[in-house]
Amino acid sequence: MSSPDERHDIGFAREKAKRTLPVTLLVLLGIIAMYLPLPKRFVAAIPFLIAAVLTVRLLRFLAHRSGREKIWPAITLGIVAMMLSTLAMQLAFYDDVSAYEACIESAQTQQARGDCEQLKEQSPLGSRFLFE
Repeated sequence: MSSPDERHDIGFAREKAKRTLPVTLLVLLGIIAMYLPLPKRFVAAIPFLIAAVLTVRLLRFLAHRSGREKIWPAITLGIVAMMLSTLAMQLAFYDDVSAYEACIESAQTQQARGDCEQLKEQSPLGSRFLFE
């Protein structure tokens, strides 16, 4: 027979796994949605926002545990925040990003792709952050 401490630890591990799995799946779904073409790409914000809320709840659940158990949820929250900020930047510079993506999609030659790169460099930020 197992001791009460072992049962408590097993119950805690099950509850933690039950709270962690949806966060992982939502982040994966959001990352996959980031590869959609531009107007549809903003759908990725939904799983990222839900994942952020669930991660905060998971961190509250782990509040009384050691700091080591909080590392991965904190990293997950950082990744979600970075992905949401990428979406926000693409929304803020929607015209430039959509023009670049349309140019790349229609480019048939290396010279045409080079012209698209010039379009990218002429954007307000001219950074890889907006376009990739």
